[in-house]
Amino acid sequence: MTTATLDRIVLPALRGVMGRWVYYSCLMNLQELARRVRFADEVHKNEQLSDMIQRQLTKGRSAQIADYLQGQEERFFNSLVVATYGGHPNWHALSDVRSRNTEEELSSLTEETIASVGFLTLHGNENLFALDGQHRLAGVKKAITEGLKQDPYDELSVIFVAHETTKKGLERTRRLFTTLNKTARPVSKGDIIALDEDDVMAISVRWLIEETTFFRDSNVAFVASNNMPVSNTVSLTTIGNLYDVLTILFSNAHTNLRRGKNELQRVRPPDEQLKKYFALANDYFSLLAKHVTELQQFFATKNTEPIIKKHRGSHGGSALFRPIGLEIFTKIVATLTKDTPLPEAVRLASRLPRTLSRAPYRGLMWDASNRTISNAHKVTLREILLYMVGASKFTEATLLERYRREIDDDAANLPAKLV
Repeated sequence: MTTATLDRIVLPALRGVMGRWVYYSCLMNLQELARRVRFADEVHKNEQLSDMIQRQLTKGRSAQIADYLQGQEERFFNSLVVATYGGHPNWHALSDVRSRNTEEELSSLTEETIASVGFLTLHGNENLFALDGQHRLAGVKKAITEGLKQDPYDELSVIFVAHETTKKGLERTRRLFTTLNKTARPVSKGDIIALDEDDVMAISVRWLIEETTFFRDSNVAFVASNNMPVSNTVSLTTIGNLYDVLTILFSNAHTNLRRGKNELQRVRPPDEQLKKYFALANDYFSLLAKHVTELQQFFATKNTEPIIKKHRGSHGGSALFRPIGLEIFTKIVATLTKDTPLPEAVRLASRLPRTLSRAPYRGLMWDASNRTISNAHKVTLREILLYMVGASKFTEATLLERYRREIDDDAANLPAKLV
C-alpha cells in the first residue's frame, strides 16, 4: 500500500548520525501524522507476526491518548520513530546560514553543524510506519477521526530513519523496533528470555537449557513468571525465576563479572565474556548440586517427579523448590561473596535450614493454615537467614522486633546462629 494521493510537504528538520543510523528529526502536525504514518505491520513479512503487533494495539491506550490530546492543555509527547522507504524524500541543508548572519554567536558554527540544519521534503508516495510510539499514533488517529478540535494542530517531534525491504534491512529494522520498545515500554519477559540477543541473563538461560543437563527437558517450566503452576510436578523452577536468579548472581555477587542490571540487559558483551557469564551460571548450579542434598538428587535423576512431590506440595517441603526460595537463597549467596569466594559462600549457605514448615520459614514464607507460599516477608526472611550466618544488615533487636510482628508471635525468638 502506498500513499501516492498525498501532497508534498516540507518539514523543518535536523539531520543526525548515531551508530549506523542516519536519522532526521522533524516537526509534523497531528493531521499529517495521522494521514501519512501507518503501524509497524511491515516489520515482519509473516502475516501472523504482523497481526500480533496489531492485537497488541487493540489492547492499548488509544482512547486514553485521544482524550488526553483533546482535553489536556499541558499535553506533551516524546518523539515518535518512523521508518520510511520508497518514494523520494529529499534533504535540503541550510548551507548559507553562516555567511548571512551578523550575530557573533553564530560565527563559529562548524560545517558539520550547518549541514545538520535544514528541511526534509516528503512527496506523498513514501511508505511510512511507526517503529516507536505506535500507541501514541493510534491515539492520534482516533482523535483526528473523531474530529479533534485544534487550530492549529499540535506539532510532534518525529524521527525518520531509512528502511530497506531486503532481508538484511528487515533484520536491522526489527532490531531497532525491539530495542526502542524494550527501552520505552518493556518487551514481555518471556519474549526477552526467548529472543533477546543483548541481554546476558536471557542468553545464559537459553544456554543453560540447551547446553547443560541441569535444566534439560522438563527440569524447568517454560513459564515467564515466578509462579509455578500447581499442576507441575516435574520442574525445579520456571524460566522466569531462572532469569531472576541469574540477574542476582551476575549483578550482586562479588565476582570480576559483576555489572549493573541495566548494562547486563542492554549491552551485549563480546562472545568470550558471554561464555564467562555462562560458566559462572553453570558453576553456581554445580555448587548447588554438590552441597544441597535435595538438589543433588533432583539434578542426578531423569525421573524428577518423586523428588518434586517430596519437596514441593501442600505439605510444604524444601524452600529451594519454590521460586521465591531459590531467589532468596541466591541473594544470600551473593551477599556472602562480599567476604568469601562463591564456592565457600554456597557451602556456608547450604547449612541453613530449608524446611518450610519450620522456623524461620513458617509464618514468613509458608502459610501453614492455608498451605500456601507468601511473598510478603521476603526481606525479613532473608535477613534472618543472613543473621544465622553472621551477615545480616539489621541489628539483632531490630530483626527480632520485625520477626515477632510479622509472624504475630510476641514470644518468638530468632533461630540460633550457625557461626
